[in-house]
Amino acid sequence: MTRVGACGLSLTIALIVAGVPSRVMCAENQLQQAHAAAGRVWYEKYCTSCHGQGGGPGSAVYRGSDRPVDLRTYVKRNNGIFPAVEWIAVVEHVDLSSPHADVWERIRTDQEGTSGQGAVARGIVASIADYIISVQTK
Repeated sequence: MTRVGACGLSLTIALIVAGVPSRVMCAENQLQQAHAAAGRVWYEKYCTSCHGQGGGPGSAVYRGSDRPVDLRTYVKRNNGIFPAVEWIAVVEHVDLSSPHADVWERIRTDQEGTSGQGAVARGIVASIADYIISVQTK
């Protein structure tokens, strides 16, 4: 191979490799969007009745107040961070006095008979979380 040919090949490889991270980021973004879209379907099934369309506000109010819960500001109210551990903990350790106890039990019950029902229920909750993240106000 000539010196010019080797340089051209090296340049081509470098350009291809440089494009890989952007394609990976694009694929991750598309996956996140698809997961959020699935979460929207689950949100509409399990959450809209209390939290309203698109994150609210709906009929749900903060405990001890009449102020409606607006899930579109959930991240903002948590110092700009989505509290994923707390979100999943609601499903894993149901507090029967929680206003969410019935809906989380329904998610689990709806998945009974499916292989890995606990994992499926956690996946549903995770996709709802991705949907909530996607509807945050800027």
